[in-house]
Amino acid sequence: MDNTVSGKIRNEWAISSEIINRYESFFYDIIRPIIRTNYLSHLVATIENMVNNRRMDKILSIANTAELGDVNQLRNFLASKTFRLYSIILVPVNLKRRATTRYHPSGAIIYYNSCYEEKTKRILIAHEIGHIVNKELMGNTEDSEQTANLFAYIAMYDKNQFYSEECGKFITKSDMQILDEIICVCPTTIT
Repeated sequence: MDNTVSGKIRNEWAISSEIINRYESFFYDIIRPIIRTNYLSHLVATIENMVNNRRMDKILSIANTAELGDVNQLRNFLASKTFRLYSIILVPVNLKRRATTRYHPSGAIIYYNSCYEEKTKRILIAHEIGHIVNKELMGNTEDSEQTANLFAYIAMYDKNQFYSEECGKFITKSDMQILDEIICVCPTTIT
């Protein structure tokens, strides 16, 4: 962050240079490396949400027909969608195979070979997500490598289209413009 931007942050939000440096270091040293290994995170989160919603609907239908006394609390809890019944975890490992998925009652773990380049890792993960989609959402009794490959193609094509056509809408020309937009959208009052 250059001095002009940090100076404006200090003036606008009354934040010290030490705090600015601490947050910037925390983001770039801790958060960003983790973000870089959360491949296809929008796709993973979307599939998790879809499976969670399906499982919650099943539980709600059981709760609605149950004669367990007061099940309203359970219904409200499930309807709030504030917890996860299903999660997908990505784990980089040294495998003899390229990638594999292991299922457990509350989700799936995708193990992918960490020695491949970034683009290949994304393809492997998209393929494994295809298996999860087949099993959890498509109702396919015949989960095949071909249908997982088809899903991987569609997901990677969509990601490619998003990066090439849509991302330009979200790019700001300068760091000062980013700061000005935040100040405009999220005004604060310093007392």
